[in-house]
Formats: sequence, structure tokens, C-alpha cells
Amino acid sequence: MKRLMPFLLSSLFLLLSAIPAMAHGTVERVPEIASAEARLFVADSTTGDLVTVDLPSGRTLSRLSTPASIMSLALAPDARHLFVTRGRNTDKDYVTVVNTGFDPETGSARPPFISRTFEGYSPDSSHPVGNLPSIANESKAELLLLDGDLDSLDGLTVRKLALAGNAHYHYAVVDGLLYVGHLQQGFVQVLDPETGKEKTRIAGCPVLHGIAKDEQTGRLFFGCQNETLVVGTQGEETAKAVAHINYPEKQRVAAFLTGKNRVLWGYTEGTLPLLYKLDVSHEPYAYETMEIEPSIRQAVSSDQAYLLSLRRSGTLEIRDSASGKLLRTAAIGKGWSADFHEHVDKAVLPDIATSSRFAYVSLPNEGRIAQVELSSGTLVRYLEVGGEPTRLELLEKTGGDDTPSSSQPVELPKAAETTDPSLTRGDKTVRLTASPLMQDDHAWLPLRSTAEAFGLHVKWQAGTGISVTGEGLSVQLTIGGQSAKLGGVAKELHAPIQLISHTAYIQEHDLEVLLGIKLLGAGGHAHAHEHDHSTEHAD
Repeated sequence: MKRLMPFLLSSLFLLLSAIPAMAHGTVERVPEIASAEARLFVADSTTGDLVTVDLPSGRTLSRLSTPASIMSLALAPDARHLFVTRGRNTDKDYVTVVNTGFDPETGSARPPFISRTFEGYSPDSSHPVGNLPSIANESKAELLLLDGDLDSLDGLTVRKLALAGNAHYHYAVVDGLLYVGHLQQGFVQVLDPETGKEKTRIAGCPVLHGIAKDEQTGRLFFGCQNETLVVGTQGEETAKAVAHINYPEKQRVAAFLTGKNRVLWGYTEGTLPLLYKLDVSHEPYAYETMEIEPSIRQAVSSDQAYLLSLRRSGTLEIRDSASGKLLRTAAIGKGWSADFHEHVDKAVLPDIATSSRFAYVSLPNEGRIAQVELSSGTLVRYLEVGGEPTRLELLEKTGGDDTPSSSQPVELPKAAETTDPSLTRGDKTVRLTASPLMQDDHAWLPLRSTAEAFGLHVKWQAGTGISVTGEGLSVQLTIGGQSAKLGGVAKELHAPIQLISHTAYIQEHDLEVLLGIKLLGAGGHAHAHEHDHSTEHAD
């Protein structure tokens, strides 16, 4: 037996060696990195998902689940992380930090992922403090400054600054001081952001909401209930009230947009009939009133060239951000009812994000996002994301191009419900084979086919626009123009000519005034001489 033992042991070793190991084997690692022109992040208010859309392809890359319901999205100063805060309709508040996976400098892209989720206390993350992201815990009267690696467990340092009281805050750092506006207390608290020590308080701004900065002077503008408070930040006027700007109408300012040429636009929540323009290059400061169609959302393009306003009817206005002049419009959605509004439980309002060329407008009631070319007002396409898309954040590669391919179909705005609509000019009547488009209770018709139905000639002339001639008529038009020429005489248009899916559309009132073509049997305001907004002046 002793002689057999070495043999048995060696045989057992060979047998065991022949059995495959139970440990996991190695696999080849595949790099996830790719390239992208832009990424659009969309909050789905129904599910709490953060949807990532690749641009220009329009493909949905991922849906990250966050605590429902999303109230806000805020981009961190590093432009690579998003802070997602939930609505305030439960006993727990959360903040989710998302790594976007996108580098705006190079366009390198990886799948986005959730870095961490932590509890907040009525949290808000919309304002950075210098180059640091911050979380304002409004029910604990504290400001958290986050310094370090947001994706690491041990590489992040959190510093707390005590604030004067529980409130909703609007704040900014200028020349080494932190200016914090308190809504409920109605004052601006000035602190040293390094030590947290309070320097002073500036009173006299009840129901404070909204902040803007003039980069040239460093002055801060705070929206108050009955006026705007201006606070100095440089030299002898540091941390002092330097001006109070009265509102010309009953509407207050609760938010600001920064246009070009040092122009600020003041507005508030709800359906608005007007905006306030403030040119901060001129003192004494004074607001100018600009009337608009009832509007529920405002924005300024990323290059500050355009002022955007979303009408309640579902039309996007594109204006010059310095003058406020209406340049063009785009019918993009079905619209919203007059009693439509938003509370703090979740986001339900549409939002606007822009790249260098396009505006992206979320349509929560339609489950999609409209993409509009800013320079022409053309509705390019819809991004069908589903759910209830509300808040948007867009990241674009430096010099990137998010232009979609021309082969993608565009769904036109919903046509009006009509009964046997027809067109008349003189003694000739033409029945419409398709209903006109509707926008703000007015009908819009394709210019070329409508004019040619009455024997008129339409030419698109490069550099000069559109000409309509025939039967003694001569009309010159431009896409997005505010006026036309009828027989060499300037006529102000009721609404600019729109370009929708490469087709020029004219509003019914202008169709009748310029071409003598009257629309009958449609649901708009197609009634002769009901209102005349045209004015004439010599060339």
C-alpha cells in the first residue's frame, strides 16, 4: 500500500488538474468612449427619469431613474455634472448628482451615470458659488459648498455656510463677497464665502425673488415686490443699495434674462402680457414695457442674440435680445389652457434650451420636444421622448453641429377644424382641399399654392425675398420680415411670414390686405375689415 500511495496521489493530482476551474475567467474590456456633437438632458416629470438624447441623431441614449418628481435641473460649473432635485410633495427631499459622460471641450462621450443621491432639506442647486457647485438647504438655513470629485466617495469636501434664516435664496459671488437675497425676510445678506462671517445686510426688498448681474459695473439687480433693488459690489458702493427701479405696470419682476448690449429682461411667473426691458448702460435706470402675446415661458439664446418667448397658444416668438423686435415666429405645439400653472410639487411647465443654432422646446402635454432653427424660425423636427418632458439642459461641444439630416420628417402643427373652407378673390372662389394651419386663433396658408390658385406668380429671389406679381399686383415679402411692399409702398404685416418645412406661410389678414384673397369658413379671424393693423409710409 505504501508503494501505491505515491502513484495514487499523482493520479489524483492529474485528475483534478483536468477539471475546469470554477473561478470567473477574464474578458476583453471594450472602451465605451465615443464622440458626440451635443447631448440634451430631459426631465420626465411623470416617472422621475432623466432622459439623455444624442444630437444631432435624436436618439435616446438612456433613461436614468431618479426620485420622482423632478423639479429642477442645474448644470455644475464644471459643465460635466447635473444636479437633479425632486419636487416638494413628500416628507423627504433628495438631490441626485449625474455624471453627464460628456466633455464639451472635446466632444468625447461616455454613457451618463448617477454618481450619488443624498437627502436635502428643501434643496435648491441653481446657483454656483464661484467655481464651486452649491446646495441651498432652504429649510435649514444653510448653504453647502461642494469641493472636489463629485464621483468619488472620499474625494469630496463639503463646507457649510450658515444663512440668516429659512428662505428661498438668490445669490452670487462678486469680488470675494457672497450676496444672498432672502425671499421671506426681504433683505440681502452679505458674507465672506471663505469664513462664512456676515459683513452686512441690505434691507428694503420685500418678497425678494430673482437676481441679475451687470458684468461691466458688477452691480446686482434683485427683484422685489414693488421695485428692483440695485446693489453695488465695487469700490465705495460695495455692499450698498445704489438704486431702486420702479415698475411701470402692476406686474413685478421675479426673474431676469440677459440679452446683448447690456440689456436685461425682467419677467415673473404665470401667463404674461408683457416684459420689462432694462438697459443698464443708461442711468438713471428705468424700465420700458414691451407688450407680448400671452406667454408662459421665456429664455435667451446661448449666444445672447435672441430673446425667446413661448406663447400659451403654442407658438415660439424669436426676438432681437437688445431691442425686443419680433423677428420671426414658429408654431410648434397645441398650446395650454388659461388656468395652466405650476406648483412646487413637480415641474409641469415647458422649458427652452438653445445651442448655437437651434432652440429646443419641451412640450409636456405632447410627450416631445420641438427643435426650431433660430435664424429662420423653421420647425426642424420633433424629438419623441415620451412621458411628460419638462426641464431641459443642453451640453454642446465647442464648435459642435447639432443640425439633423434633412431626411427626417417634420410633423406640421395641428390643422384647424373647419367646415368647407374656401378662398375668394374678386368673383373667383377656390375650395380648399386641406384645412389651414391655426396659430393664435388665426389661420395660416401656404403662400405659393394659395397665390397661384388665383393666377398670380410667385418667385423666390435670392437676396431679396419673395415676389408676388400678376393682374396688376406687385408685392415684395421676406421670411420673418415685419413689413412688405405693396406697389412700392411699405405695409406693416400683422405677423411675419413663417417658413415651415421649407414652405412660406402667410397669415390670413395679410393675405387679404396684400393679395386681396379672403378666407371663408375657417375657424380664425377671417372677416374683412375686422381689424386693420397696417400702416403706410412712403419709401
